[in-house]
Amino acid sequence: MTATQTTGRATKRNRNARRSLTSILTIIIAALAAELVWAIAVPLAGIELVVPQAGMTVGPAAIATSVVLAGLAAWGLRAFMARSRTGLNAWTAIGAVVLALSLGGPALSGASGPVLGVLEIMHVVVGIALIVGLRLSARHGLTQQTNA
Repeated sequence: MTATQTTGRATKRNRNARRSLTSILTIIIAALAAELVWAIAVPLAGIELVVPQAGMTVGPAAIATSVVLAGLAAWGLRAFMARSRTGLNAWTAIGAVVLALSLGGPALSGASGPVLGVLEIMHVVVGIALIVGLRLSARHGLTQQTNA
């Protein structure tokens, strides 16, 4: 094995590690953003996030679980689709459609008024964070490579 091949493999491993770290951080940031919306709405504003048809109250654990699962699914699909030349753009379009469709979930679950508003804000915040963050991580990783 030549030095060039070894350096090339190390560079690719470093790039992949940066992309993975950036993707993980994106999911964490999306979850924290949703938790921040919850913290403003529930303890500060006094809104009780009860979803009538689901018979549940939306709390921090449910939010974190939902965001992490959605983030992992988005990351996996992005990793698969980014292998083709137009895959990243197609993934972004799919993400926008999924976000738009997800906005119907809170209304269909019977939420209304301020509860509906808070849940919709959470969906938008998480969706935008995941789409933008995962797209950027696919293109650049944590830091861009510089040609020295």
